[in-house]
Amino acid sequence: MNMIQTIDLTKRFGDFTANDHISLVVKEQEIKCIVGENGAGKSTLMNMLYGLLEPTEGKILIREKEVNLKSPTDAIANGIGMVHQHFMLVPSLTVFENILLGAEIKKHKCLIDEKTEIAKVQELIAQYHFELNPMDKIEDISVGSRQRVEILKMLYRNVDILILDEPTAVLTPQEVDELMVSLKNLKKQGKTIVVITHKLREVMELSDSVTVIKHGKVIGNMETKDTNEQELAQMMVGRNVILTVSNNNMVDEQAEIIYKADHISTANIFGKKVVDNMSFCVRKGEILGIAGVEGNGQSELVKIMSGLMETTEGTISFHGENITNIWPKEIRNKGIGIIPEDRYAQGLCKEMSLGDNIIAGYHSRKDVCRRGILQRKAINSKRDKGIKDFDIRVGDMNGTVAALSGGNAQKIIVSRELTANPDMLIACQPTRGVDIGSIEAIHKHLLEYAKKGNAVVLISSELSEIMSLSDRVIVMCKGKITGEIEPRDTNMMKVGLLMAGIHEEEKNE
Repeated sequence: MNMIQTIDLTKRFGDFTANDHISLVVKEQEIKCIVGENGAGKSTLMNMLYGLLEPTEGKILIREKEVNLKSPTDAIANGIGMVHQHFMLVPSLTVFENILLGAEIKKHKCLIDEKTEIAKVQELIAQYHFELNPMDKIEDISVGSRQRVEILKMLYRNVDILILDEPTAVLTPQEVDELMVSLKNLKKQGKTIVVITHKLREVMELSDSVTVIKHGKVIGNMETKDTNEQELAQMMVGRNVILTVSNNNMVDEQAEIIYKADHISTANIFGKKVVDNMSFCVRKGEILGIAGVEGNGQSELVKIMSGLMETTEGTISFHGENITNIWPKEIRNKGIGIIPEDRYAQGLCKEMSLGDNIIAGYHSRKDVCRRGILQRKAINSKRDKGIKDFDIRVGDMNGTVAALSGGNAQKIIVSRELTANPDMLIACQPTRGVDIGSIEAIHKHLLEYAKKGNAVVLISSELSEIMSLSDRVIVMCKGKITGEIEPRDTNMMKVGLLMAGIHEEEKNE
């Protein structure tokens, strides 16, 4: 049976066509991946299937019957559930409270029956083999666990079609593997799953079939076994894509050290050391990679380096000047650019225009601000150049960042920071949630930037990104440096051991 079928499904926003006569089929109990570049129209399509948007033209058939989905309530009533890229959970509530939010079990008409709710959620967790504690608060569990809560929230509502929008964008490699096992188990239990993604390794490992969307149109439907990563990448981007951009720059070992951290430490609000006695340096023209499983102090290290968190011990110098614990604005003024870990929380303002975001943090510079007045013509000129040079796909040049896909929003930040031409760039998760063609472009921009003699500190949860771009890599575990390696002279096994805090000599004992 066809669980989902769209016939000539079209969605227009004014003069802009986001989806152009899309026809596709998702069969019962299959895992279908929808792939395409940022802004290709994938999320718009899924939002119509979930009732968040109404089609301009075309039909949606669920179980071979035409439906009119005017809201997520209609979608859920038709057995369709969606897990969004940015989770919709209440951090202060528990796992069981979030799963039953809006569908509470009551006793005496107005009182919530917590005991029955906990038992129901525990039963649900056991049924789908998810490792969760119903009593844990959302704010205390990992990102991967939060995603499982979102999935269970839908499964509790008896959906048999599950849509996931970029489900691995914020997960660690280990959590990605766990998610794929969970989704395959759900398929065995009779669920039909649609996954929006741009990570081709996961497409090949997870899906039964693939649909490729480009500029709002379907340009390919195929069984996964009949294709490969290179072919899918070429269809998505419209040209041959280098899936792994390699760093062939040679850094002079005697080059000037421009950034130095000396025995720095800091503690979280509970007094626990999250960065513990770290020392490292970065030379001109060097890309220093920082690897590690997420949650081992990388986020706090970036906050220290970008002025959002203070060190409790140690010093940091830049060009020989002590810059320990200075403000973020001063750090930028010294010549350090920052691509933050969370683009929306720390790098952009969704409600501001593209132009204002492209100068954010640099808005007091004389080229865009005179006598305290922003120069709109100069700002728009920077915006237009950034959009052209970094291939940022926008529907409205005068619109806000909120209208952009996640990957195009990320390219706004990359454009802003590299155009400012700092002496050093802190690049934290620079390609998170970015499509395959944009990843290649961002990698090339970073390598070109370093080739000009600038320094880069690259923090990424994508180990392949760290290994292909870095000249030198330090590995973190539990807030400490567990080792330093040169990517050209090592292997993934050694890096994996260091990420777990194990040295090779310890393993051999």
